[in-house]
Amino acid sequence: MNASPLSLFRYARVSLWSFGAFVCVLAFMLMMLRFVGITSTDMSTTPVSFVQDAPSASPVDSVSEPADDSPYVVRPAKPSSGEYTPLGDLNNLDQKIALTFSPLGAGIESLKLPDDFETVALKVHVTLQAKYEQPGTTYFAVPFAAFAAEINGTTIDLSGWTYSIWNEISPGIFEAFIDDTMGNPIARIERRFTLKPNEQHGFYLDETIENLSSDPIQARLISTGAIDMPKAGSSYGGDRRRVRYGFLLPPEQQGTSMTVQVDEKLKSRNKLLGKKIAGPYGKAYPSRMLIWPNNELLEGAQRLSWLALTDRYFAVVMHPKFDPLAIQSPEDKLLTGFTMIERVALNLYAAPIDVTQVLLMTGKEYLITPGQSASNTLGVYAGPRNRVIMSAEPEIVSLNMPEMVVSNLGGICAPCTFSWLTDILIGVLRTFHAIVGDWAVSILLLVVLVRGCLHPVTRWSQIRVQRFSVQMQAMAPKQKLIKEKYKNDSKKQQAEMAKLWKEEGISPAGLLGCLPMFLQSPVWIALYAVLFFATELRHEPAFYGVFQNVLNWQFMNDLSAPDGAIPLPSVMHFSIPMWGMVDSINILPLLLGVVFYLHQKYLTPPTQATLTPEQESQQKMMKVMMVILFPVMMYAAPSGLALYFITNSALGILENKWIRAHMEKHGMLEIENIRAAQKEKGPGFLQRMTEAAEAQKQLKEKGPGQINPASKRSRRGKM
Repeated sequence: MNASPLSLFRYARVSLWSFGAFVCVLAFMLMMLRFVGITSTDMSTTPVSFVQDAPSASPVDSVSEPADDSPYVVRPAKPSSGEYTPLGDLNNLDQKIALTFSPLGAGIESLKLPDDFETVALKVHVTLQAKYEQPGTTYFAVPFAAFAAEINGTTIDLSGWTYSIWNEISPGIFEAFIDDTMGNPIARIERRFTLKPNEQHGFYLDETIENLSSDPIQARLISTGAIDMPKAGSSYGGDRRRVRYGFLLPPEQQGTSMTVQVDEKLKSRNKLLGKKIAGPYGKAYPSRMLIWPNNELLEGAQRLSWLALTDRYFAVVMHPKFDPLAIQSPEDKLLTGFTMIERVALNLYAAPIDVTQVLLMTGKEYLITPGQSASNTLGVYAGPRNRVIMSAEPEIVSLNMPEMVVSNLGGICAPCTFSWLTDILIGVLRTFHAIVGDWAVSILLLVVLVRGCLHPVTRWSQIRVQRFSVQMQAMAPKQKLIKEKYKNDSKKQQAEMAKLWKEEGISPAGLLGCLPMFLQSPVWIALYAVLFFATELRHEPAFYGVFQNVLNWQFMNDLSAPDGAIPLPSVMHFSIPMWGMVDSINILPLLLGVVFYLHQKYLTPPTQATLTPEQESQQKMMKVMMVILFPVMMYAAPSGLALYFITNSALGILENKWIRAHMEKHGMLEIENIRAAQKEKGPGFLQRMTEAAEAQKQLKEKGPGQINPASKRSRRGKM
């Protein structure tokens, strides 16, 4: 080796910040690979209907298909005067959702949010649920639709895909009739959609089976639930769709507690897919699979309270209906009326991100006497995944549903993203916004506050690293002499080196001076996650909209999207997996590269020792990664995140310069002052531990010394 220990230490210090960035980039890439779920895709277009069972890795005891020789038929609907009447008004902001209905199973054609839009143009409303049709086929999936009925063990198709069977009684209320083959009425099925009260997000669905025959019947309904949340327009950050759930503990553990437990696994919606299995056209996902009760998928959720499909900003949650003020026991919060929930999928040969899934809910079987009916009510929350908004709805609060709102990237970053820390950060961010009225300024203030709180740790760490560097530099000539003198005796060389370190008062603990910098990582990861998931930043312009209102420039008009400084023609748009959609020339990532370059140019101390070619190559690689690769990775990142990185890096430069100037002003980098301070302080903890270990070693080798005749131990022996 041509480099001395001093050069190795300096090289490590030079590369410390670069290595930290490398770890962040690597973790970021692994995280996005984890969520995007890139797999080889069989592009076969041969479909599997969602009403058809496919081989499953674990057999599902599910409903059978309607039989051709069924003793029952569904009565055709009366002639319709047109489309079904919608519920809700997209122009009425007091109503938080708007529903349109499909004749297929009297389900939901679309569920839109009046006060949320797809883009900052505010023209297209956010659609959380919608009918899905598999391209090039006749297969479809309709959310919250009647799938089938079982009467006396016979399955009757209620989808109405061959002929119309559902009559609209009034807006949101539909009925269908089941007769026997002789035309005698057997049952009436009613589906009633009701919007939740104003200022609440969601609706209730009441399903009723009425016995019209002269004999008792055994009957139940099978309906679809929520369908997959829409795939994000940009793949930046990976597929953030998840499945979440709330549950009650076993009765002996739950007791009288009304608290609903919320899962902490942060399962990706890909978990519902299972594994591909061999099929007639290659490997495909099972078309149907049991998800509840299934402890492998929803751990501890045998007593299910609610089930949610979420994405980065929104959630659709199926939950029970009850009056929070009149609830008598925790069992009132269970999702009753259903015996099992399956997931049904289309596009089974596609990549995980492109497979469409819909929940299939098998109802409880009822014994219904003539002239009587049985009903079940399902509640649905459909709106922002925002704790403040959800906490304003009593029923949602009673189900502890706001607790599912976490700012956690999942994957390898999940363990160090503490929920209590993200809760504090988002609370501070909201407080700053309440004061200054702008989210971009709030981000700047939050970064300043966080760096200020971490400054004592940063200052302590940098002082120790700088002082250790000076000590190593002063000791370098003596180390060189020892290496030359004992170049043929490695053990003697090691012993003399240890002796020299002890004589100079240098502790190996100085090498740990950079450790506190890495211990700050959870704080910065938590801040990143907070800004990534904050619904408040969605469609919010930066700096009071000055670029739009004064300069008529759409730069940073949405803190949840890239800055869009120079829009590109549509023919030049392209998407890169994990990086996201590129539809503009963005300035902030370029500015981030400039900041990293300045950091290296002005704050990285020059390496005075000669480095090996391998070390020089590694150092150059780190610099390239810092200046080019990381900004490239951030090119399609939300502008709010880019603003955070730029602010944090710029403040880091200023903080570093201030700390170094403070040390030089007070002579903290002069070797004489360092030695005097070290002598006054005495040996450090690691040095004392080393000396104790050495003493213990000598004790074992030489045995205990002679007892002092004047000691108490000696006197006790004579008594």
